[in-house]
Amino acid sequence: MKYVFMSAALAASFIWGVPADLVKEKQIQSASVIESKFDADGAFETIHDLSETIGPRETGTDKEKEAAEYLSNRLRAEGVSVRIQPFELKNYFSGSITAGDHEFPIRSADDAAVKDEVKIDAPIYDGGYGLSRDLKGAEGRIAVIREGKIPVSQKIKHAEKANAAAVIIYNHKTKPLAIRPNKEKNITIPTAGMKKEDGEALLKEKQAVIQFKNYQHRISRNVIGTRKAKSSKHPDIIYVTAHYDSVQGAPGADDNASGTSAVLEMSKMFKNLPDNKEIRFILFGSEELWSAGSSYYVSKLTKDEIKQSQVNFNADMIATDWKEASQLFVTTPDGKTNQSIRYAVNAAEKQHIKKPSLIQLGYSDHVSFYEAGIASANWIWLSPETNEPGPWYHTSNDNMEHINKDRLKSAGELISASVSEAIQD
Repeated sequence: MKYVFMSAALAASFIWGVPADLVKEKQIQSASVIESKFDADGAFETIHDLSETIGPRETGTDKEKEAAEYLSNRLRAEGVSVRIQPFELKNYFSGSITAGDHEFPIRSADDAAVKDEVKIDAPIYDGGYGLSRDLKGAEGRIAVIREGKIPVSQKIKHAEKANAAAVIIYNHKTKPLAIRPNKEKNITIPTAGMKKEDGEALLKEKQAVIQFKNYQHRISRNVIGTRKAKSSKHPDIIYVTAHYDSVQGAPGADDNASGTSAVLEMSKMFKNLPDNKEIRFILFGSEELWSAGSSYYVSKLTKDEIKQSQVNFNADMIATDWKEASQLFVTTPDGKTNQSIRYAVNAAEKQHIKKPSLIQLGYSDHVSFYEAGIASANWIWLSPETNEPGPWYHTSNDNMEHINKDRLKSAGELISASVSEAIQD
């Protein structure tokens, strides 16, 4: 999601199409560089520490900082060289909209319109798809608009021309639509995104109160753990990554303490690297804000580091218990296979287990590596019918009650086997 942001919509471009819930749990045998098999119990405890003991880890908060310290200590305990990479978020927008007795989360107010704090109390207006004719009666009202038909930027301009008080655009998927800060200076109307269910519920209300707040100059942190090559000055670099932050009010057990736990477990497993390989275990802050952490990290890589970069494996939401999310997907930003995918195929074949499915997914931290020309893929459980992550996504219900240890184990074993393929290549 970097500076040229990609769509969060999931394209149903199935390559393999095999349900990953049929994956048989087998001990990894082919990778001599692995010291032990994936410890699902240990990963489960890590998820508990992050989601229940520390709790919600919103960008730039003390809780996110506490989580970074916890993770750096865990990596050091495994003999990994660790450094913390702080970075500043000059403009960080957060907000909510209250209607009746319900508070809905919204995402990313527009930075051209919200400089500090804004509170808007106004009637709700059904803005259709944001066409000019849909917004004729929107003056002084909160225009609630559906995604689709025309670009988001045009919807915003049409609402502004109609003198709407604010714009809420809701996704056609469960995932909240992320309205990126608009760089056009002539846009002055506060804008934010919502997920499908919330947008539809909001349209049933008559009046609402929107509150936007600009948290300026927040500091977030990437936790970077490195196992260096023993003999090579210019080793191939393998990145094993996840984000550890969560959205406001969400414990973030699946999103994404689950992926974070897998990275920590792999830091234990890969202690016997070939002399010419380097592996970096990186836990990113601020993924929930346009993948800001991974974008910052990749932007600081040297030309030589990018040239040496072999592959990125990213884990995001690998332990949900939502019944419908019965398929483990390996995703790429363009929906095409790359070296990361090929390692996953080889690993599955050697383990005699079913291959996960490849689809296009344009959000999470693998996008930052992809945009730098580094082969990358993300691992996630989704519904094979709708390609959605489930009802507790980005809510207070993303907690330990909705973690499935069997899915955590299946995903962790296959990811670690894929990493082993890359290490031995």
